[in-house]
Amino acid sequence: MNEDEIILTHILQCQSIDLVLNKPALTSVQQKQFEDYKRRRQGGEPLQYILGTCNFMGLELMVDPSVLVPRPETEQLVDAALKFFKGGIALDLGTGSGNIAIALAKFVPQSQIVTVDRSAQALDVARANARRHGVDDRIQFIQDDFSVSLQTRQSPWASACNDGLFDLIISNPPYIPTSQLNSLPKDVQQEPAVALDGGEDGLNFYRIIIQYSPCLLRTGACLMMEFGDGQAQAIIKLVEAQKVFLKIEIIQDLAGRDRIISAKRI
Repeated sequence: MNEDEIILTHILQCQSIDLVLNKPALTSVQQKQFEDYKRRRQGGEPLQYILGTCNFMGLELMVDPSVLVPRPETEQLVDAALKFFKGGIALDLGTGSGNIAIALAKFVPQSQIVTVDRSAQALDVARANARRHGVDDRIQFIQDDFSVSLQTRQSPWASACNDGLFDLIISNPPYIPTSQLNSLPKDVQQEPAVALDGGEDGLNFYRIIIQYSPCLLRTGACLMMEFGDGQAQAIIKLVEAQKVFLKIEIIQDLAGRDRIISAKRI
């Protein structure tokens, strides 16, 4: 569907096929709403913010300007995690809308997920999404700046599991170099800068997660992260330098670009 059709199916609460078969007419109120949505979109507002929802792994999630819009590349991160994670407890660092945590909880019934985000507004969205999909009883939502608490080893979420160890740590951290933020597409620039800005080289959060995650992973557990274009080799070097990971794997996205790293704790 093109964007006009997506907007129309949202306003009319119908399927795309209905637009072809039934050719429903808009009421005057609906026509005004359609024109307003189009105006906002032409102004650069993300379509998902306008509609208030997006689809992730077949799950409809609420989104607003407090959270990053979930993307298809992150669906591949979850797909990769599902091949490994069959149950236990996972830690989702920088949960945003809760998309990763909710998908894991939905598709792995024998799982518990601990999510961390520095934004109270983002956590409100994540909680609402978890309730919507009936997994809020298996997800903990904790407000915390993990980039600080990992380094100080004073995280309020490390005690979320009995032995302080997780079976999976997963994250889609900010990975855009600061100097590139102003050159991003107009709609992306309207997403939270804190969810995009990865520091001078885009790797600030990777350095912290990779250095401090081993003490939170049980033997045989996995660290999985999404990353940006051209960052694979630098991240591999960071992982290898810890000397506690094996089976380091790079997974490509649907466009054939290196996008996900998976590493198993020795």
